[in-house]
Amino acid sequence: MITALAVFSVVCLLRVLRGPTLLDRIAAADAIGVLMTVILVLLALVFRRTIFLDIAMVYSLLLFADLMIISKFLEQGGGGES
Repeated sequence: MITALAVFSVVCLLRVLRGPTLLDRIAAADAIGVLMTVILVLLALVFRRTIFLDIAMVYSLLLFADLMIISKFLEQGGGGES
């Protein structure tokens, strides 16, 4: 399961590197973040360590803040289609 999620992350990385538009790249980068959060939660279950859950929670909060910052930037016309 964790291996499959890692493979999906690599596929999303290809979209980040070769995405036709800026919005595709942002969506793929956020998808990688979500997949990494899920991997951390699964690792917490496998190894029975709560530290992975703490890291996953902090990481997801940073992903949310990142999304809000990017949304505000694009709303103000800072981005565009590349």
